[in-house]
Amino acid sequence: MQMETKLPQLDDFLDPAGIKVAVSGFGYEEGTCVAFDTDSWTGTGDPSWVRRGVVLQCYLDGTDISRTAIEGATDLDDPEVQKAVQSMKQHLIAAHGHHYLAALQDEIDSLGDPQLLLAQDPVHREAIYRRAREGTASPSLLTLIADVQAKEKTLQAVRSRYALTLWRYIAHLYRHGLPVTDIAHWTGASVASTERRITCVPTAGAAAITGVEQKTWSGYVARDQAPAPDDHVGREPVWHISTVLRHVDTRPGRPGRPPKQV
Repeated sequence: MQMETKLPQLDDFLDPAGIKVAVSGFGYEEGTCVAFDTDSWTGTGDPSWVRRGVVLQCYLDGTDISRTAIEGATDLDDPEVQKAVQSMKQHLIAAHGHHYLAALQDEIDSLGDPQLLLAQDPVHREAIYRRAREGTASPSLLTLIADVQAKEKTLQAVRSRYALTLWRYIAHLYRHGLPVTDIAHWTGASVASTERRITCVPTAGAAAITGVEQKTWSGYVARDQAPAPDDHVGREPVWHISTVLRHVDTRPGRPGRPPKQV
């Protein structure tokens, strides 16, 4: 499963159906899976303290990303093992999707604050822009200003892509049952902020999750081709994230062009 820096759609994120459960040593090198095996291990700091059970390991594109040992279990059908497998599948789903966010965050970090190329002091930067407006800036300074403005435009575009990806990532994690605390952990937000994002999805978020422009989503809502808002925050319509996902999962036809609902 090749990780890409392209802007992902919901279908690009890892789905539980794409996660294999395999016996350790068979097939996990080339895929994404939870591999299990019976094993024994020693107690911490005391080699004579031996425990036996089932060991589970997560592999994302062949890379070992986590491991857990369940003492006393003897096979994959053990309820505790099954519970751990489902939890590790969620971990794999979250880790896979986080790569998309991380790639965009790296772009943002690499761009930094373009305005610092002009000056550290905001007052000094304003003086530079004033000179440009008055026509007293040197050609080299004008070139630097143009470069800064171009980098600002690029930064704005990357931040917009990050915002779209973040909405889709949150929706994907919610769809697959991750609790709010885990979603907050993987997105780097507070639990309160994550809860607001889940319960109060604005037009921009609903459009991002659906994969359409904001004006397109608003048009769908106005024509009853998308669900009416669940609530309003001030004058802003908002939806619960489950409402948006239900629309995505049940609309017929091609993505982006749902027919009018009856």
